[in-house]
Amino acid sequence: MPSKNQRRSHTKSKNGCSQCKVRRIKCNEVHPICSNCERRQISCDFSQSPGVSRSPSNNTTSDARPGCGRPGSVSEETKRQSSQNVVDPFQQPDLVSTKKTTDLDVTDLRLMHHFTTVVAPDLANAQTAEALALWQVHAVKLGLKHHFLLRGILAVAAFHLSYLHPDRKAEYDLIGTTHQSIGLADFQDTLAHVDESNCHALFAFSCLLIVLAFASSTKDKPRDFNTDVLHWFYLLRGANIVLNMHSETIRCSFLKPLLDEMSHSETTAAYTLPDTDQITKLFRICNSAEHDKETAHALDLAIHSLLSTFIQASLLKARGDGTVLTTFVWPINLPPKFLDLLGEKQPAAMVILAHYCVLIHWGEAKDTNDTWFINGWAKYILESVQESVPEDWQEHLQWPVMNVE
Repeated sequence: MPSKNQRRSHTKSKNGCSQCKVRRIKCNEVHPICSNCERRQISCDFSQSPGVSRSPSNNTTSDARPGCGRPGSVSEETKRQSSQNVVDPFQQPDLVSTKKTTDLDVTDLRLMHHFTTVVAPDLANAQTAEALALWQVHAVKLGLKHHFLLRGILAVAAFHLSYLHPDRKAEYDLIGTTHQSIGLADFQDTLAHVDESNCHALFAFSCLLIVLAFASSTKDKPRDFNTDVLHWFYLLRGANIVLNMHSETIRCSFLKPLLDEMSHSETTAAYTLPDTDQITKLFRICNSAEHDKETAHALDLAIHSLLSTFIQASLLKARGDGTVLTTFVWPINLPPKFLDLLGEKQPAAMVILAHYCVLIHWGEAKDTNDTWFINGWAKYILESVQESVPEDWQEHLQWPVMNVE
């Protein structure tokens, strides 16, 4: 028989939570978060109900939601965050149109339709329904609230149409570049004041920026390395900055499937995988030259990170799974000093980058359209490295050249 407290709690919730009332849908009135709010991963006012215990021993607290730590375990950080009001990113106001007429912009409508029907399934990589909803539903919904994200969505769609229709490449490239430039400027302005109301949109745009970084270059021939390659490496770090500042908020949101795929890690002995010796020998190659302590440390960190990425990508490749997201973890996590070395075209750093090109090439080699944006990039970066590396370092490029060309 229910206790007096349980009857009192049920009485207070008989009309459902406020989120369900707003949406005019039936609430199952489960504390501390109803099924509708849990499915949408939004704040449920049941979690603030006075009749619900928030003690660590209560197994039904909101801390036990999927993706917010191990079930049944409540960290001090999670308890601290759960005691605060959770910001629902979808409750932010919608963008207001600046058009003074009701004329339709058919081009932008076509781009949005293409993103939701074609690009989003490609980005989800046919993983799960949650991964598809991330790009097809949630990212688009947030785009209607954040200008930079909306522009990023339209830019990605335009560059994909450019890839699909070479006869209209110049037209779609211009449209994509325009949306990208406007969105990037707004993104960089917003990045200066990240908070819980915009961190989801900023992180989603950062992920789209990875696609744009590769899709927007013509890759006809090696040009200025700092403009075409290194500039994007710095921009990609925006994703890591946002994630580090609001890790728990982002991880407990609709973005969880993406983070799970990027953080996927398996433990295995490096020697059991083909060609790991080609990565480990970089320690000897790069330490053979005289470097100051800071440079040597940055090179070692970059090689260690590359080896870890190589192992994870090798395991995925052996199973026939996609390697693209795993591959992109490397440039995002590079130490700032290593990026400085690339900017100076320091030979050892450039040789490490050349070996990374093999991982990019693995993503290109997958016979699907979901890696369209990186096609041609492995060879493009490798040729840029070959033009920059002195003659006495060229011999260390043999393995990357053999595997990419």
